[in-house]
Amino acid sequence: MVKRLLEGVGVAPLTPMNNNGSCVDHSAIKSYVDFLAEKDVDGMFVLGTTGEGTSLPLMERKKTLESFLEANKGRMTVVSHCGATVLEDIIELLRHSKDCGADAAAVVSPFFFNHKQEELFSFYDMIADAVSDFPLYIYNIPSLTKNPVSVNVIAKLHEKHKNIVGLKDSSGDFVNSLSVIQALPSTFSTVVGCDAAFAPALIAGARGCVSGPGAVFPEFFVKVRDAVRDSDFDKAFDNQKSLTKLTMAVGNGANIPYMKHVLERRGLKMGGVKTPLRRLENSEIESLDSTLVKVMKDLAIDF
Repeated sequence: MVKRLLEGVGVAPLTPMNNNGSCVDHSAIKSYVDFLAEKDVDGMFVLGTTGEGTSLPLMERKKTLESFLEANKGRMTVVSHCGATVLEDIIELLRHSKDCGADAAAVVSPFFFNHKQEELFSFYDMIADAVSDFPLYIYNIPSLTKNPVSVNVIAKLHEKHKNIVGLKDSSGDFVNSLSVIQALPSTFSTVVGCDAAFAPALIAGARGCVSGPGAVFPEFFVKVRDAVRDSDFDKAFDNQKSLTKLTMAVGNGANIPYMKHVLERRGLKMGGVKTPLRRLENSEIESLDSTLVKVMKDLAIDF
């Protein structure tokens, strides 16, 4: 099993769509992927939360992953998010991801129903068995799923399944991320989805991040990564402060319509969002822009 895993700056790219968000704009994906590669991003977590993956039909998800892979041409690691509410759909997406050349895949914990930890173990146990020769990440985002995956379950899954190689921890709980890093062997890869914790998490042993705002403003994420690699921790934390200000100004990853708007202002075609998300009113954009412009002026960035 070849392992090209997430490390350094991983981003969760937004998915370009037509103006009303009814379908993916595949023609706009290449320029966006080029933009990320040129900014020295290490990897993409395609069709994750900010990519609106769970809002797309199964066939559209497959075609979109193929478009990202074709545009990427091997430059960045590509992890395909395959989470869904139907187990059979998840397995179908995982097998497609493997067959079309993704480096790995991720599956968010089940959502809608509340589950016991033994049920979460069984869920990932079945998935890992179904694609035993393909690297898998557990995706932990309890603010959306209401089903946090415990450190104990993660450790048991990694011990049983060699292909469960990592965790994307978007719990926002630095102690939780640290607990996973310390409890799991070095063969396990933890990446964080909490932008404010990027520098300390890297220093503590995380392999990298996966960020939605990083797919809009990757520059400061790259600066933090490089400073940590150079062991210049003062510089890393200075850049972390700037990174945190920027990510908060674009909604900390939760405001997908606004992040698409900002990417449009950066010269990339993004279009609309999938229902029930909606495009922002002009008054909302003006209010958000005023905050972002002030932050960017403070950081000496053009917008």
